[in-house]
Amino acid sequence: MIDLLTLLLRIAGGGLLLLAILHVPIGKQLKWSEEARRMSRTNESIFHVHTFFICVVLVMMGLPSLLEPSIFLQSSRASLWLSWSISVFWWMRLYFQWFVYPAELWRGKRMETAVHLWFTFVWTALALLFAACGMFQAGWWLMP
Repeated sequence: MIDLLTLLLRIAGGGLLLLAILHVPIGKQLKWSEEARRMSRTNESIFHVHTFFICVVLVMMGLPSLLEPSIFLQSSRASLWLSWSISVFWWMRLYFQWFVYPAELWRGKRMETAVHLWFTFVWTALALLFAACGMFQAGWWLMP
């Protein structure tokens, strides 16, 4: 089972790094720069800084998952905190996917609904994966 979690962590890590990189073409597709220019200078700056740090967080989650997944499976308080914190992060992201983004942004639109459902799957999978790591470290899930 550790081998399976290790594989899933590596896949998740690669996906998180890809998502960080995809912010560039996604931003172009959604015309973030054009939209941001219509904001006040303060809000435009905040938007760009927050987008940058979202990418940094994705890289900071993705690199250890891809390159050193064992850190999420070691029995240590730091690994336990890290796994549960990342799981909570993705559970919160899933909540926002459904209850903060207005449904009219995606409902009734084929492409937007597909993206919405895809990211629902991705956020759920990430939340469950890191929760599984936390459960393993806490001794709640004994692996054969």
